[in-house]
Parts: sequence; C-alpha cells; structure tokens
Amino acid sequence: MVAGDNLQQLKSALETMYSNANQNDKINATHFLETFQKSQDAWEIVHTILNDAHLDIHIQLFAAQTLRSKVTYDLSQLPEQNFATLKNSIIQLLTVFTANNQRLVRTQLCVALAQLALQYLTWQDAVSEIVTKLSSTATYLPCLLDFLKILPEELSDVKKTSLSDDEFNTRTRELIENNVEQVLLLLKNLTDTNSSNSSQDSMVLDCLNSWIKECPIESILRIDSLTSLIFRSLASEETFDKSIECLCTIIRETRDIDNHELIEALYKQIIELNSFMHANPDRLEDPETFDGLSRLYVEAGESWHVLIAKNPKHFKPLVLILLEICKYQDDLDIVKYTFYFWHLLKQLLTISKFQESKEELADIFANLITIIIKHLTYPITGNDHDLFNGDREQEDKFKEFRYEMGDVLKDCCAVVGPSKALSIPFHQIQTILSSNMPSTNWQHLEAPLFSMRAMAKEVSTKEKVMLPTIMSFLVQLPEHPKVRYAATLVLGRYTEWTAKNPGFLEPQLNYIIKGFEIVSSNSADEQGKHDIIIAASRALMYFCQDCSELLVSYLEQLYMLYGQVRDQLDLESTYELVDGLAHVILKLPTENLYTTTEMFISPTLQTLNQLLVAGENEANSKSVADQIEVLTKFIYVLKANNFSKPDSPIARLFIEKIWPAISQLLAAYGKSVIASERILKLVKSGIQSQSTYLNSLLPEMATLLIQGFQQSHYGCYLWVSGVLIREYGDEYTSEDIKDAVYRFGMEQCSYFFNLLFNTNEEGVRAMSDVVEDYFRMMNDLLMFYPFKVIANQDLLKSTLKASLLTLNSINEFNPIISCIHFLVDLVSWGLPSPPISFFDESDLTIPRHGMQQFLVSENNGGELLRVVLNGLIFKFNNDIQQDTNDLILKILVAVPDKNISIGWLHEVVKALPNVNQKEISKLMDTVSVALPNKDNRRVRSALRDFVNWYSRKNVTPRSEF
Repeated sequence: MVAGDNLQQLKSALETMYSNANQNDKINATHFLETFQKSQDAWEIVHTILNDAHLDIHIQLFAAQTLRSKVTYDLSQLPEQNFATLKNSIIQLLTVFTANNQRLVRTQLCVALAQLALQYLTWQDAVSEIVTKLSSTATYLPCLLDFLKILPEELSDVKKTSLSDDEFNTRTRELIENNVEQVLLLLKNLTDTNSSNSSQDSMVLDCLNSWIKECPIESILRIDSLTSLIFRSLASEETFDKSIECLCTIIRETRDIDNHELIEALYKQIIELNSFMHANPDRLEDPETFDGLSRLYVEAGESWHVLIAKNPKHFKPLVLILLEICKYQDDLDIVKYTFYFWHLLKQLLTISKFQESKEELADIFANLITIIIKHLTYPITGNDHDLFNGDREQEDKFKEFRYEMGDVLKDCCAVVGPSKALSIPFHQIQTILSSNMPSTNWQHLEAPLFSMRAMAKEVSTKEKVMLPTIMSFLVQLPEHPKVRYAATLVLGRYTEWTAKNPGFLEPQLNYIIKGFEIVSSNSADEQGKHDIIIAASRALMYFCQDCSELLVSYLEQLYMLYGQVRDQLDLESTYELVDGLAHVILKLPTENLYTTTEMFISPTLQTLNQLLVAGENEANSKSVADQIEVLTKFIYVLKANNFSKPDSPIARLFIEKIWPAISQLLAAYGKSVIASERILKLVKSGIQSQSTYLNSLLPEMATLLIQGFQQSHYGCYLWVSGVLIREYGDEYTSEDIKDAVYRFGMEQCSYFFNLLFNTNEEGVRAMSDVVEDYFRMMNDLLMFYPFKVIANQDLLKSTLKASLLTLNSINEFNPIISCIHFLVDLVSWGLPSPPISFFDESDLTIPRHGMQQFLVSENNGGELLRVVLNGLIFKFNNDIQQDTNDLILKILVAVPDKNISIGWLHEVVKALPNVNQKEISKLMDTVSVALPNKDNRRVRSALRDFVNWYSRKNVTPRSEF
C-alpha cells in the first residue's frame, strides 16, 4: 500500500477539487496536487496507486495523468539505466486497464508509453516490442490499438519534447515511418479475422485514422479490407462517426496529390453514398447522421474545389449536395459548415479563366441566395419584442449567424452578378406586397432587405439595372418600425452609388429625415423608435460622408434637423450624426467655415457653460465628457488639409471659442477622470487636426499638460503630451519650437520618474494606466529626438529603471506591451538598421554606438534580458510573446561582442528553477552557432521553443483536476 499519509493527502486534495469546497481550499488543493506531480516521490507513489485495484477510479486517473506528465517533462529525474524498468512497468500497467470503463486511465498510460518511446533513444524496435507484448492475448487488444492511435499524435510536434531537432527527426523515422507497413498489416489482419465485433471495428478505424497521414494515401486504399471496412462501417450506428472521420482524413489527404483516378473513385463512392442515404430517408432523419454526412461532403468540396472549378459539369452533383445541406432547418450550425466551401469556390470562379465554370454554376449560387434569405428570416411569434422566448443566448447566436450568412451572400453576388443577385430579394419583396395579404409579417420583408444590405460591397456604383428601381421602391415601403429600420440601413449602405446617381438623393434623404420625425411622434413603440434612430443616424452619417458635396445645398435643412433631434438622440447616434454633418461642412468655401461651424457647435458650448455654472459632480462630469465628445467629432473631421495657406478658420475657432472652454472646464472638472480624459482627447484632436496653425497656443498647451499631470497624476496628460511631441517635433517645425518641445518632454519625464520611484509596489500597480501612457510618450520622444534621448545617459538609466519596475510589478496587458514596444524601438537603435529611416546614414553611428555602450555598461542589457525572459515565462500574457521574443533577439543582436550576449542568456537560463542541463544545452548550442552567423530566425525559433517547453513543464498546470 501507499504510505498512509501520502495516499490520504492525495485523496483529500482530489475530493476537495470535485466538491463544492470554498475557493481557498480549492486553490490549496490545486497547489498540493501540482507540487506532487513535479516531485521525485511521485514516480513510486503513482505506480503503487495504479497497481492497487481497490482504489477509486478518480485517484487512479490522477495517478495515470501524473505518470504521463512525469514521463513527458521529468524523465531527466531518473537515471537512464532505469528506463527499461519504467518501460516494462508501463506496459504491465496497460494490461491491467483493459475494460471499456477504464479507457480514460488507459489513454493516459498510452500517452506515457508513447512519450517514453520517443525520449528513450536507445530503445530499439520499440513499436515491434509493444505490438508483440500487447497482441499476445485478445484481452490486451484495446491497449494495443489505443497506443497505436496515440503514437502518431504524440509525435506530431517537436515542440512537445526537449529533444533536439535531429534527435526528434531520427526518432520519428524509427517509430513512425519505419513501422507504417507493420501497423497497416496488423490492422488488415484484425479486420480480416473480425466477423461481427463492431467495437473492435471502431477501435481499428480510430487507429487507422491516426496513421492515414503517415503514408501515401494510395497505400491505404490499396488494402481492400481496410477500404471495405471504412465504407461498410457507415451502415452501423456504432461505427458511423469513426468511418466518417477516416473518410474526411482520406479526402483531406487528396488535396496535394495528382492521382485523379483515385480522386475519381472516391468521388463516385461519395455520390453513391448520397444516393444510398436518400434511398433510406430514415437515416437522414437522425441529426448526428446528417451532421456526419455534411462534414464529409463539405470536406470533399473544400479539398476538391479547384477540380470543381476546372470541371464544373462533372462535379456539379457534389455542389448540389452541398446546396441541399444549406436547406437544413433544424441546425444552422450544419449549414455553416458549407460557408468556407462557397467562399473558396467563389475565389476561383471570379477569376477570368474560369468564366465558363462561373456560368455553369451561377444557377446554384442564385438558388443559394434564396435559401440564405429564408434562413435570415426572424422567427414569427405573437410578440415582436421577444422573438426567442426570452432566450438571449439563442438570439445573440442567430444575430451573429446572420452576419456570417451575409458574407456568403457577398460571395453569391460576386458569382451571379449584382443585378441578378439583387433581383432575387427584390422580387421576393414585390411578390409579398403584391399579394395584398393583410397578415403579411414584417419578418418576410426584413430578411430580403437585410440581404440587399449584405451584398452592397459587391455592387458597383455603375449598376443601372436593379438599383434605380430598388431605390425608388424602398422609400415607398409600407410603414412598420422593423421595415423602416431595415430599409434605412439599406439606403445607408448604398450611399456611394447615390453619390454617382444624385437624382435619387432627395427622396432618400427625405425618407431618412422622416424617420427622425416618426421618433418625435408617438407612432412607434420605444424599441422601434430606438432602432429607427440608430438606423437613421447611421444612414445619414454615410450620406453626409459619401454625398457631402451634394448635401452642401441642404445644410440649412440639416441644421434645422440637428436642432430638432439633438436632445432626443442617444449618444452613439448623436456622434454619428455629428460626424456626418462635419463632412458636409468641410465642403463649404473657406470663408464660410468659421461661421457655419460656430453655428453647429454653439448649442454644445452653451450646454458646457451651463455645466460650468452647475459645478462638478458625477452626473455633471459624465455630461461634460459626452458634450466634449461632440466637439471632438467636429474638430477631428474638420482637419486642415492645406498648410500653405496663412491661417485656418477652424484653428481660429479652436483658439477663440474652444480653448477658453477647455481651460475653464479643466479648472472646474479636472478631478474627474472621465471629464479630464475627454477634454484631453479634444486637445489631441485639435493638435492633430490643425497642427502648426495652433503654434500660438503651444506655450499654453504645454503649461496645461505639465500642471495638469502634476496636479492630477492622470495618464491622459502624458498621452496627449506624446501627441504634442509627435506633431511639433517633426521636420516641418522650427528649431526653436523643436527644442522647446524636447524640454517639455523632459519635464514630463522628470515628474513621472519622481512619482514612480517614490511609490511602493502596490502604488506602481495602481498607476498602470499612467505607466502605459508614459511609455507611449517615450516612444514619440525617441522617434523624433533619438540623438538627444540616447545621448542622455541619466534619462536612459531612469527609463530602464522604470521599465524593469513595470515588467516586474505590473500585470496588466496594456502597460506591459507599451513598455515592450518602447524597449524594442530603443534597443533597435543599437542595430545597423534603426527603427526609423529619415536620418542620414552617416549620422547613425553615434546613436548606435551609444545604445550598444549603454547595454554593455553596468550589465544593463543582461539585467533587462533577465527580467524580460522571466516575465515571458512566468507572467506575461500569451499575446505579448511575439513582441517579447523580438525584444530578446534585439538585445542579443545589438551587442557587438556576441560572447557577452550569449553569456547573459546562459546565466539567465541557468538561474531558472528546475531546468536541466540538456534543456540548457539544446538552447545554447543553437544560439551559440546561429547568433554569430546572423541566423536570427534560428535564434528566435530556439528561444520560442525553449520558453514553450519550459513553461509547459514548470509553469502551466499539467492536469485538469
């Protein structure tokens, strides 16, 4: 028996994990189990557990999982002379767990045996030995077939092991390639001698599926008994899924072969299978059978889509089968299987050399449009506000699915042509309305309208056949909130066409404006009003953007509309409407820009003045932020586009009307984060929109940003400081201004360092957003002042200290990635090619040498490498991995003496806990050769593989408890 204490602790921990224990107890139990799995004692304890038939299956499964992880990650804990004993014990354990209800344990043991076979390099004829031992009696057959199924899967990726590439490739050849014939012969013999054991057939198919990819597909299909087994098994419910998986794998493997006879034979079998299933419709009524067949047909379509495009008449039956699948009503996820096939086929059919094929298959794509429109139709219920009987998850899923169907409609439109594609939903709408049925449901009109909207991107602005009729028709549709919503969005999607066909502008504009009038009345319910507002605001925004010149003459009408609806709109609709209006204002003559823009922003300025008088509270701060966003939208769109002119009307308006409001609002609402951020966003838009036209404001802006940061400690001040540096630090600015901007940047840095370095670790974590904005500002400072930044050793030392503090203390993604991006750019100045290229090559030697010297001095590069690599392994988000690898590589490459950087890497890796010499040698041997030879790709790959392996072994939890 296992020593009582050890067994009892394991039992107790596992019971805690499977129970409703509190979170702290579960955390402690998890920690105990993970620690146990990595311990030396685990080797002996798990063997004892697995050999004790009286123990509960849960603890035996955990023991098997632990043995698997020990063999995978901790084989170095055992002396190599013990490997043979371990091999024999695992095989012996497998023979104990042969029952169907023990398969979970058996699977873990098979993985352990496969991993041992891979890493036990001196084990000769491993597969033959295992086959011999596990085929000695029929009872062991499940163990043998499970092992053979798992072996190729475990040997699919060198990154799953600590072996070198050469060791892995050699071992894969010995275990897989050299044993293909033996395994296929074994499976053939088992099939030939099996009469009616469907369970064995299922295991053989499972095993065969794993080995199909390991040999030429012809080798499999030449074995009649295996081919017969695959197709014969489709008739049995127990083996149906396994045979489908085998066929899918076989067809997938034909993608890259030129054996057309083989593909033709498979194609005939698939068509015959479809005929057989339709002759036995009861089979197709089973959802799982229909699902499996659909996956098979879709795999055939995707794998052979090139052949379909080349020979559409011959393969048309397969395309028709896929079209038939799209009609399935019971499960839209099955319909979704086909979507990528239609896209692949469309990609080829729209190439000119496949014109004849497109004509041959166009009717299928036209039918597909009709089918998709039917699927787009919302459920028809007695309550328009609850179409899914309160099931929000189902409603969200359906809405998401509609947009995916929209992509299919685009593909259909590209194949059949815009006029034909648009005619299908249009004629559906005509038919519905001409029937004069009083009970027509809005759902039957909305679905074809949605399809028109979805296809818009594929419709040329030159289309003259259908769109003139459709556009005239849409504005006359019967009134219903859902219909108006859908029709308005259609109009908004075709605004580029309207810009080219201005005769249709006025009726469409009137239709949209009427939508706002309906909202003002009581003729629609609240949800209907909200939907119409959203649609009308968005459509009008698109009209203003794309038809801006045409709408200049309607500006007075638009101003009146804005005044009427401004207080009724939700925020998002307000912003969209303002964005559109600003695009029209932008087309005015220069002399009218100031007064017209002032006219449009005056209501907002008046509201802000009222809020200034009212005083700061949470609600007012939110209102200030929302109103400021309106000004930001105007200023952002009304950009100066010709800086050769002496001044800009919008810049004058900003200086005279908006800037005073900014200063007053910050004084009154500066303690509010949301108000400060929105106001600073407005300053940012002003700087980016008007640039040098705001030169006279620069001293005031700099003072505001410096004082604001020192008083509030809000990161938004640093964020906008970076924008100011970027906008006024370029070559279009005078040297005096550039120098002043650099000094401004230094002052912001100085206060940031003072703030950061006098804060404890918890305080650093609390100011993570400020840290993020600081590094973004530093990136701008480095971009425009690289010579000054790199020459400033005090600045570099403080910045490195801030970087190390950030990477060690902060856990959030954004500040870390901001810091990493800055460091990548900084270290890149030590490379032959700097991150920016608008400096003379002769000037780059000084900053390059300065950066290299900084890395080497005081072991700065080594310390940075240590913190970055440890962060990558132990704490950084996976999404940061690529950028972090890039930084590590640049640190290694930037140092001229590669022995120094290789030494740093060796020291850092050697200091990691629980790392063995073999793992260190595998990394260092590769880097030591590749780095001096400038083979950066191999260095990057070796680092990535090491980090992934080490993390799986030591950091990532090994099992799900």
